[in-house]
Amino acid sequence: MQYAEVLVDVANRRLDQLFYYQIPATLNVKAGMRVLVLLHYRQVQGIVLRITEVLPENLKGHNVKNLLSVVEDATVIPEDLLDLALWMAETTISPIAQSLHTVWPLMKGKVEDWVVPIASKEDEDVQTIKLLDPEIYQGFAALFRARQKSLPLKLFLKRSGFTLEKVEDLTKQGWLRIESRFTSGVPSGRKLSSSKQMDNTEFSSSKEYLNKSIVDEHGRQRPPLTEEQVKVCQEIKKALANKVHKTILLHGVTGSGKTEVYHKVITEVIDQGNTAILLVPEISLTSQMSYFFQQEFGEHMILLHSSLKSSAKAKAWQDILDGKIKLVIGARSAVFAPLPNLKLIILDEEHEGAYKQDENPKYHARDVARRRMEQFQGIVLLGSATPSLETYAAAQSGKIGFTKMEHRVAHRPLPPVEIVDMREEMMKGNRSMFSMALQSRLRLRLEQKEQSMLFLNRRGYSTFVNCRECGYVVRCPSCDVALTYHSQGQVMRCHYCNHEEVPPHSCPECGSRYIRFFGQGTQRVEEELQGLFPKAKILRLDWDTTRSQEGYQQILSVFRKQEADILVGTQMMAKGLDFPNVTLVGVIAADQLLNMPDFRARERAFQLLTQVAGRAGRSDKPGEVIIQTYTPEDRSIVLASHHDYPRFFWEEIKYRKERLYPPYTHVIRVLLLHEKEERVIRAAQSLAGYLQIGIDKSEEANDKVTILGPAPAVLSRIKDKFRWQLVVKGKRLDKLRAFLHQGVQKYALDSSSQGVQLNIEVDPLSVG
Repeated sequence: MQYAEVLVDVANRRLDQLFYYQIPATLNVKAGMRVLVLLHYRQVQGIVLRITEVLPENLKGHNVKNLLSVVEDATVIPEDLLDLALWMAETTISPIAQSLHTVWPLMKGKVEDWVVPIASKEDEDVQTIKLLDPEIYQGFAALFRARQKSLPLKLFLKRSGFTLEKVEDLTKQGWLRIESRFTSGVPSGRKLSSSKQMDNTEFSSSKEYLNKSIVDEHGRQRPPLTEEQVKVCQEIKKALANKVHKTILLHGVTGSGKTEVYHKVITEVIDQGNTAILLVPEISLTSQMSYFFQQEFGEHMILLHSSLKSSAKAKAWQDILDGKIKLVIGARSAVFAPLPNLKLIILDEEHEGAYKQDENPKYHARDVARRRMEQFQGIVLLGSATPSLETYAAAQSGKIGFTKMEHRVAHRPLPPVEIVDMREEMMKGNRSMFSMALQSRLRLRLEQKEQSMLFLNRRGYSTFVNCRECGYVVRCPSCDVALTYHSQGQVMRCHYCNHEEVPPHSCPECGSRYIRFFGQGTQRVEEELQGLFPKAKILRLDWDTTRSQEGYQQILSVFRKQEADILVGTQMMAKGLDFPNVTLVGVIAADQLLNMPDFRARERAFQLLTQVAGRAGRSDKPGEVIIQTYTPEDRSIVLASHHDYPRFFWEEIKYRKERLYPPYTHVIRVLLLHEKEERVIRAAQSLAGYLQIGIDKSEEANDKVTILGPAPAVLSRIKDKFRWQLVVKGKRLDKLRAFLHQGVQKYALDSSSQGVQLNIEVDPLSVG
């Protein structure tokens, strides 16, 4: 007797378990198939995770229901991705169904009730109804005319004119059946079959391309590999040859040619008949990176990211499963691409927070990549000029491999950095947001027909609007944040929910007319810069100007063609951009990066300043950088000005150790959300109580696991939802996860959990 372990396709923690069904001899059932089963007297769809001949002890001797039918026998989720989904649910403390939908994104859709006729159109009883009750028959006829001989309940009610009560009566009488179905995003008629082994004869050896004249996206001849690049490639090739899973950190300064290394090792992997994934932190960078590989891999390369339409994604995945694709380039979600013979996953700019999923399950692409390479016995390559502290610490301790490139290509120097004390500028009477040094350097670049980039990590015109009489700050009615003023359109906008309103002429609180705009954003920088240099062509690169991929590419294309002189932007400007004619980079207000209520603020500040500075002098023309700040003595700023990552790491890791921050401890953040604050508070207190019980029952000392909170989150309300959080800290991550799993399962059965959204994040990038 065979049984199917089935996961019902509902992201509900109360149903987040495996149900067992007997497989009828008439059905051919495989792991990964979608099936129809009975759950509490209702038909629902589920996914078969495993076939077994042994029931759990608690089910032996009991009657086990039969599996009803196979929904899609041609759609089989590959076994390695099933295993990955189970692992991800365990490690992110999220429902298995939710993880499965993330790993196999073409399942995304919705569960809805469908109406199915019990009898066929030719049935004698149906013909009798046609004569005796034409009104009811018209309802049946609507079902018979439907392509699937069934209709979604809502659509059936509309077409038949039946009430819900009428449908329920007909169901009780045995005329109709209600089924819960999962509507996927796969286009009608398309079936995804599981992967096959790749036939490498389809693809001519990529070694042929190495002898061709290769040029980069700027039309420049690619130089031969440097000694450092050759050494790094040899180390990675050696690791690949060992055929064991390994993670390697490539620490290369900005402009050292990491992309050329990626190109070389990907070529090696594909020459051996294997496949590779190259991840970039932002969707906007996929096109830029693809230019670098298009000449070599052509139709055997594909771009994957979350902005693809479901039909395009379905076609892309089918091509991958059919073995047509050798290289996938994409953002975070591309890490799940179902490539056969997968041997290499590269994370470019591995330190970027964009590799962490914001929504449940809150996975990190780096962790998923390592798990996949454990399955395939391949290599994970992490590249960055400013690695995350956790990654660099793992490399220093020998937990992962380590290789480095300390020089730029062609021994171009790293740009000298000048730190300007804005307090002294104020004392000299300069009230502008631009120091005299930055103004003179900008003027010089304009005269020399060279380009400049100015960085400010805040969009909009003014940071906030307030009354100088009573101190009232104009805030978003739905979020606990101040509104940002945008001169374009003359509106105040919330950067969380996009609420807009017109700036008040007088204070809504006290009636005073002393309403002022404070702070500065990229829009204001652009405006004041245009006033200083009226003949300069200035572009702005931030979320407001690049809401579409086309907008982003258009701005970069204009700047790359040197049809603009100055590019003003936020942190999206710091990620992997390479403009040969940029010789000056200015950071307008470095202090904005530091003054955040987060233990990672100094690390992020160092990374951003270093990355932004690395945009200057990347070609034959030397570059320079100016950092404006009111705290020039801050070590993050000082060490970034020296491009000294190792020294910053050792200073910061000491600080982390003294205060027991990661990597010396692990943190799990639990965020609870609801429209009514009292509901959130009650739920948070209930969850904290269940977690405390787990601590009290633990055999180990209570101080091994610490619960902080519950308390309001730093942003206590967003999009009309109140936010409370609690944080659990401990040294052993496996223990913390097990601890959370037990507490959350008990909490899910408590009435206080009803309707309260629960977000759990392991080792969050921010605890604000």
